[in-house]
Amino acid sequence: MYNNQILLAEDDTTDADFFKRALNRLDAPPDLVWCRTGTEAYEGLQRSSHADTASLPRLAILDIKMPGMNGLELLEKIKTDDRLKNMPVIIMSSSDEPQDIARAYESGANGYLVKPNRFQDLRELVGSINYFWIKTNRLRPLPS
Repeated sequence: MYNNQILLAEDDTTDADFFKRALNRLDAPPDLVWCRTGTEAYEGLQRSSHADTASLPRLAILDIKMPGMNGLELLEKIKTDDRLKNMPVIIMSSSDEPQDIARAYESGANGYLVKPNRFQDLRELVGSINYFWIKTNRLRPLPS
């Protein structure tokens, strides 16, 4: 069982603030856990998965370009970890490079989104993410 959280791994404070603002404009928004680095996100997921799988987020949204462990490296760690591999992961990046998109899907991403330039477009995107991944999608059960 997952909880009603979204994990956002994003090093850019402005992008994270815009995401939080867009999320908070939803009716009954899910909780947001914001990590500034891939390492911080992975360590938090490890603690959650070992303590109680019910404390894992329903969805992870990862930026690619972060210092230290980048989003693609974090994705690969998540998808090769038996306790985490079923958690849905979306890459949301400013990169529209075909090699980044290909690597994300080859590493197990459930989706790849290019960050919108306008706040209104981000609000619509966050609303769609919430509707599908949080409200309506049924997730594969986590291993015991």
